Amino acid sequence: MSEQTALRTRLSLMCGEDVTVVAPSHDDEILLIVPRDRLLSTLTALRQEFASVFVDLFGLDLRPQRGIFQLHLISALDAERVWLHCVIELDDQTANFPGLSDLLPATGWYERVVWEELGIGPHYHPLLRPLRLSPDWPESVYPAQEGFLWRARVPAIEPRFFALEAAPSGVVDYPLGPVRSGIVESGHYTLRTVGEELVDILVQPFYKHRGIEQRAEEVPIEQVPLLAERISGTSAFAHSLAFCQACERLAGIEIPVRARFLRILFAELERLYNHLGYHADLCQATGLSVAQAQFDIWKERVLRLNAHISGHRYLFGVNIPGGLSRDLSTDGQKAIRELVSSLRREMAGLGRQVLASPSHRDRLEHTGVLAPEQAQEYCAVGPVGRASGRDRDLRRDHPYAAYAEMDMEIPVRQEGDALARARICLDEIEQALYLIEQTLAQLRAGAIATPLPPLPCGESSLGWAESARGECLHWILVGEHGRLQRYRVRAASFANWQAFSLAIPGHNILTDFPVIEQSFGLSFAGANG
Repeated sequence: MSEQTALRTRLSLMCGEDVTVVAPSHDDEILLIVPRDRLLSTLTALRQEFASVFVDLFGLDLRPQRGIFQLHLISALDAERVWLHCVIELDDQTANFPGLSDLLPATGWYERVVWEELGIGPHYHPLLRPLRLSPDWPESVYPAQEGFLWRARVPAIEPRFFALEAAPSGVVDYPLGPVRSGIVESGHYTLRTVGEELVDILVQPFYKHRGIEQRAEEVPIEQVPLLAERISGTSAFAHSLAFCQACERLAGIEIPVRARFLRILFAELERLYNHLGYHADLCQATGLSVAQAQFDIWKERVLRLNAHISGHRYLFGVNIPGGLSRDLSTDGQKAIRELVSSLRREMAGLGRQVLASPSHRDRLEHTGVLAPEQAQEYCAVGPVGRASGRDRDLRRDHPYAAYAEMDMEIPVRQEGDALARARICLDEIEQALYLIEQTLAQLRAGAIATPLPPLPCGESSLGWAESARGECLHWILVGEHGRLQRYRVRAASFANWQAFSLAIPGHNILTDFPVIEQSFGLSFAGANG
C-alpha cells in the first residue's frame, strides 16, 4: 500500500461516509468533498489528527456548468508533505457557509474577500465588510462571478469609508497615508494613541488592488507569468515559479535537471536582494544611516548581477511553463561566485556590527512583539512566522525544484519581536549564499526547458514557492481555448497583514511604528493582487 493510499484510508475513517475522499492525479494533493454541515467538525478533526495548517480559502462560481458555487479551503499536512483541498458545494439558493473565524481566526480576511468578490458569505463573521475592493465599488457587482468583464466600466457609488469606533476624550487618532514620502507603496493606517502609547490600529492596505486574478483569465496561459510577476515586483521570480509549477504539475511533465537547479539559484538571488533591502530599510527606520548605505550598496550589486545574468534586475521573464527562458553562461557563474564570496566576507562583519549597535538594537528589542500563539492562530508565514516560533518553510516541508537535494537549515526564533525578525533575515542571507554555492557545485550541462503540452480542460492544480516574504500559492482551473477559468493567488503578505495588526497595541509608542512596519517587511501590492 502506497503512502498516499494509506493516508486516504486514514482520512476516510476519520471523516466518515458522508465525506468523499478523492485522489487527484498528483501524489501530493488530496481532495475532500465535504457537506456544508460537516465543515467545522471535519476541520477540527484534521487539526487534531494531522496538525493541518490553514493556507487558503476562496470560492468558484460554477453555476453556468453545474448550477453551484464551490468553496475551497486548502490546508497543508506538513508531516505527510500533502496539500488537502476541502471542497464545499453550495447551491445558488442557499449559498452561505458556516463561519470559520472562531475556529480558524486566520480565515477572517479570506471570508471577507469571498463575500465581496463572489457574493457568498459566512453565516457569522465579526466584521463582514468590504476589504479589497475600492470604497466606491457597488455592492451588487461581484468581480469573481462568471460573466463579469474586467474591462467593462463599473458605475461608482458614494464611497463608504470605515474607521475605528469613536474614541473617548484624551485618545488621538493619527492618519498615515495612503500617499507617503519616499518610495513606500500606497496604504493607509489609522494609529490610535493615548499619550505616546499605541493602543489600536486600522490597516487599509488595499489601494493597489488590480484584479490580476480576473485579468489572467482573459489571456493565453503562456502569457500569465507576465501577470504573475507583477503581483509584487520584488517577488516576481517566486510568483512566476509557483504559477509555472502549477502548469507543469497539471501537464505531468518533468523539467530538465539543469532548469531545476537554476530555479534555486534565481530564487535565492531574489531572497538575497530582498533581505539586504529589508535591513537597509530597517536601518533607515532606526536612523542608522551608515549601515543603511552599506546594505543598499550590496542590494544594488545583487540587482546588477541579476541584470547581467538574466537581462532584468528583478528577474522578470526568466520563468516559463516548462523551465526557463534563458540559460546561465560560464561568465555568469563566475560573476555569481565572486559576489557570493565578497558578500559572505562583508556580512560576517556588517551583520554583527549592526546588531551590536546600541541605538539600533534598543529600537528593535521587545518592539512589535507577535507572540507565538498569535502567529499560530493567524498562520503567519515566512520570516515573520519563523521569528515567532513557526518552524515552516516550503523549501523543506514541500520541496520543489531541486530543494530536496539541498542541505539547508531553517532559522527559527521564539521572541517574536523586531529584533527576532531582523535576526531571521540575517540568518537567511547566510543560508541563501550557502544554497547558491551548492547549486553551482551541482550544476550540469543540459537543456533548460521542456515543451508544455496543452493543459486538460476542467482540471486544476496547485503550485507553490517560498518567496523572501514567505509562502505564495497559485491555484489554476483550466477552461476552454487555452485559457484559465479560475486563477487564485495567495501571496505571503496577504497572510501576514492580519498578524501585523496584532503586533501594534501594547508596550509600543508612536515612534516605534516605523520600526515595526519595516521589521515585518510586507508588500502592499503583494496583498492586493
